[in-house]
Amino acid sequence: MRISLTAMLLLAALPADAATIAAHRAIYDLKLVRAGDSSQLSAVTGRLAFEIQGSACEGWTINFRMVNRFSPVEGALRTVDTQSTAFESGDALSMQYNEKEFVDRALKEESRIKVSRPSATAEAAGALGQGEAKPFTVPGGALFPMQHQLNLMDKAEQGETRDASLLYDASDGAKTYRAITFIGRRKDAGSNSRDSANSEAKSLATLPSWPVSISYYPTSGDNQDTPSYQVGFDLYANGVATGLVLDYGDFALGGELKTLEIMAGEPCQ
Repeated sequence: MRISLTAMLLLAALPADAATIAAHRAIYDLKLVRAGDSSQLSAVTGRLAFEIQGSACEGWTINFRMVNRFSPVEGALRTVDTQSTAFESGDALSMQYNEKEFVDRALKEESRIKVSRPSATAEAAGALGQGEAKPFTVPGGALFPMQHQLNLMDKAEQGETRDASLLYDASDGAKTYRAITFIGRRKDAGSNSRDSANSEAKSLATLPSWPVSISYYPTSGDNQDTPSYQVGFDLYANGVATGLVLDYGDFALGGELKTLEIMAGEPCQ
């Protein structure tokens, strides 16, 4: 499963005080912060761009792009460019996901996925590919990415410290993951020293945040007790994430917020 912020990140009848996510565009600079011997990496540099627009009424559109340049201990540098676009309906009944992955500018893989279900907690029917698409099912009770993020934001606001959810985000085909989340102690507005020193994060200064760590476990196969990957970040009350850590097991990347644009959004009526 490829790490995507959509995995961090609704039900139609949200209460008035439920969490909401601001439409925004964020860009992060990535670098290698840990490399085990098995990774055979000497350096990684890259950039991650994430844009979310929409609402619980009209649905959510999420654009994601991550470009990394991998420098191995031996051999040639390799560039991996992953681009995806997703749409998730506000009632959590349907999702569409398109992804392309380029390696050294050559298209390596492309996927198109559509998923729909009769209710937000029912089993979903999925179709993978174009033309004669391959059918699959998503287990009942699985959350889509926006459902999952809003659920975590509500729990953070309520002072809860742990969540265990079944998650389907389409980034790994038909696979569903068990997402175990730990939410740290609330940081009051303006108290995050890293972000206070970053001029690009000035729009976050009036908002509280929570340190969050999510581990993603496979729901099939022989290694269900070992996470496929982990992510860590500070989650602000408007849904913006800073201080990214993307942990792939044998290596980890850190992400520093370089650009943040809060965009106008249409509120639900």
